[in-house]
Amino acid sequence: MEKSRAQWLKQSWLYLKRILILNAVFLFIGFLWRVGFFFVYGNMNEVSQVKGDVVRAFILGARFDSTILFYVNAIPLLILFLASFLAFTKFLEKPLRHLFSHFTKFLIPYYTVMLFIVTFVSAVDFGFYSFYQDRINVLIFGFITDDTIALIKTIWRNYPMVWIALGFFFFTYSLWKGLKINFTQGREWIPLKVERVSYPVFVLFFFIVFLLNGVGARGSLGLFPLSEMDTGISKSIFVNHLSFNGTRAFTRAIELKAQQTSKWDSNLRHYGYGENYRQAFADFYSLTPEQVPEDPLELMKRRTPKSEWAEKTKPHVLLLTMESMGAYWFKYDQPDFDLLGQFKPHMQEDTYLTNFLSSTNATIGSLSCLMIGSAQRPISEFLSESDYLQVPFRTSPARVFKDSGYKARFLYGGNPGWREVNKFAVAQGFDTVEGEFEMSEILGGLKDRHDWGVYDEDVFEYVFKTLSEAKEPQFLLTMTTTNHPPYQLPRAYKVPELKAPAELTSRLIGDTSLAEKRFKTYRYSSDKLGEFLTRLKNSPLKDKVIVAITGDHTFWIVNFSEQELLQKGSVPFYLYVPAAIRKKLDPEAFGSQADIAPTLYNLALSDKEYYSLGRDLFEKEGDFAVNASNLIVNRTGGVLAAGHAAEDHAFDWQGHYEKLVPGEMTESKKALSLKYKSLMGILDFYFMKEKKDQKGPMQNADSRR
Repeated sequence: MEKSRAQWLKQSWLYLKRILILNAVFLFIGFLWRVGFFFVYGNMNEVSQVKGDVVRAFILGARFDSTILFYVNAIPLLILFLASFLAFTKFLEKPLRHLFSHFTKFLIPYYTVMLFIVTFVSAVDFGFYSFYQDRINVLIFGFITDDTIALIKTIWRNYPMVWIALGFFFFTYSLWKGLKINFTQGREWIPLKVERVSYPVFVLFFFIVFLLNGVGARGSLGLFPLSEMDTGISKSIFVNHLSFNGTRAFTRAIELKAQQTSKWDSNLRHYGYGENYRQAFADFYSLTPEQVPEDPLELMKRRTPKSEWAEKTKPHVLLLTMESMGAYWFKYDQPDFDLLGQFKPHMQEDTYLTNFLSSTNATIGSLSCLMIGSAQRPISEFLSESDYLQVPFRTSPARVFKDSGYKARFLYGGNPGWREVNKFAVAQGFDTVEGEFEMSEILGGLKDRHDWGVYDEDVFEYVFKTLSEAKEPQFLLTMTTTNHPPYQLPRAYKVPELKAPAELTSRLIGDTSLAEKRFKTYRYSSDKLGEFLTRLKNSPLKDKVIVAITGDHTFWIVNFSEQELLQKGSVPFYLYVPAAIRKKLDPEAFGSQADIAPTLYNLALSDKEYYSLGRDLFEKEGDFAVNASNLIVNRTGGVLAAGHAAEDHAFDWQGHYEKLVPGEMTESKKALSLKYKSLMGILDFYFMKEKKDQKGPMQNADSRR
């Protein structure tokens, strides 16, 4: 019996050593992966100033990597502990012999599968960062909820998937062979004379190993386990990202996705209001709680000024959302790198803002917010992917314009069934939802198309035809789709030469050929937009149409620094109005997409009541910009608003709205923070109230899907 026990203990010790060897190898692979990430995505000028932080990022990264390995080790180590514990009785001799004879057969496929998953997620994370400048986040679930086939086509076109697949096959085969060698033919690196170790000591040893593995999975001996919060080790966002890993980022995304389906008042609670929504209204409108009316939504009520021109003209209103039109890239426009093309003269003629933030970094989020004239809450699902899918909102621009005699139409340069945006549009009162099928039918077919649908030139042709032939005033919310991966262009379009300035090329991350495609597609969209505006201004429509243009989000192919929070989320807001009411915006004003609707109401409608939490951008006072990343900025600086249990981060401007640098939490910054938190709390109450008061989904027999 003693001989058999010694045999099992020796075998257990051997397996433990080989598991540790495997862990050491994968920690080294994680180090090499982080080195690759550092050189592909790192801005050497930036990271050279924080060398100590880079070293700390690699150390912290090894800790994050080890937590994953400890989780993977848990099952094998539990089996080894139980085996050593039960080795004392002869009744278990046969089961133990059977266990150890098959343990290798378990370990090899187990570690092959688990480590393949870790490697695959890390590879996805690497590619994800090239698009979003963030480790995997909740946007990754768009692969399922978005147009999955189109995304697969995009990935296939943009990446050498055959070589990548072959690489993964070779890696998996090598992993399996290596594991087989390690667990069946591995050398005895640290021999142990088990007969010199008492049985209780050996059992205790394996018990301690199992406990230490659990502590290792926590990653910390402190009160809280190692988490993303611990990555804030540097003023460099990139260095903080460097310290994290893909698998932990993916598990965090799953957790956040689960939180998004939590209670309706998540933001009220997160920002310290609890159930006291009346205090949120009081803070936002600078009132006392006693001054808040019984129905707080009455505070959202507004009225446009009386306008003889609007009454007489009843102008068409076009709100055009351009795919991935980021304002940051305007600064690089120059003769050799003419990104703006034929759109540039119109920007110079008319008026536009660049201190302007999109609601979210995702198309569906920004588009659904534009449909109801609202900001996006940080802790929430996108409206069209939540319980609010068929809730009619009183702030919907379609409903406001319809009540004034307009026909409201949503035009989408693709399949409007994408992420059920058609259903959401119908619920918001749009009379029609028109996409690729309708455009092709009315235009007599499409000469060309891309993976996501209709090229911008055909969308603009359809818009022009719609407005020219309209017998009643039109409100058109239109979304283009061309400037999107895989960056396809019509065969007839002559691609201009674009020579990116050295300052930009030095900041590019990822595949430079993809960046070149991105810039060419951006130029194409700008050209076709400019051609459309030129045609419109040279037609009878010029005196009876108001055009507002923005982007759904920007794109991220450079390393935005910690100081470029505004630039990282900025999109333009361009406005054309007929000569009879021509006026220009203050180019230094700050705004958000929730401000677009009230601005258009005050231009196009006379003496019309409406509800809104946005502001008219022509108002002289109180301008600010917000988005769903907890950011609020104005002319004095900005704040990253934190939850009630954490501290806000205050920023001051450096240069002319160029960089946000850490600043003091002054009274004006406190007011900014309060504005953001109360706004998000109000939105919780407003959305819940609209859902509670609805009588049922809005029905519209004329709607097309």
